[in-house]
Amino acid sequence: YKNLSSFNENELSNLHMELRPHMLRRVIKDVEKSLPPKIERILRVDMSPLQKQYYKWILERNFRDLNKGVRGNQVSLLNIVVELKKCCNHPFLFESADHGYGGDSESSDSSKLEKIVFSSGKLVILDKLLVRLHETKHRVLIFSQMVRMLDILAQYMSLRGFQFQRLDGST
Repeated sequence: YKNLSSFNENELSNLHMELRPHMLRRVIKDVEKSLPPKIERILRVDMSPLQKQYYKWILERNFRDLNKGVRGNQVSLLNIVVELKKCCNHPFLFESADHGYGGDSESSDSSKLEKIVFSSGKLVILDKLLVRLHETKHRVLIFSQMVRMLDILAQYMSLRGFQFQRLDGST
């Protein structure tokens, strides 16, 4: 079977038959029978007033307000879709929102938690779900495409007193 480019269908099926005993293909439904079926629920959530403000600034390309108080990386809006996605996840993904609304180092943990939760519509519903699931001793797996969103979630979990394990590229 050295020359793979000149295979005909018969040789290919012979190769498959020879490899079949050596290949292991496992599917969850074949291995773990006790798992309940997956249920997907889509929850529609409104944006917080802060998110709506940042969303509007992004669409209007209002660099002055988006970069207010920012010294380092300023918002450039090269890819507006990515910036809108960041805004829909949490406004603290923008440095100006984090400094203006969440960056007070002298504020109490409860006010920090309140600012983190109520600044994002998604986090408001996630907070309600996680508190309820924590009371019933459930374990939860949360996925995010953005590492900085994981930073915000880690801060939220710490302030809420939830145990968590973070798995990302730095782990």
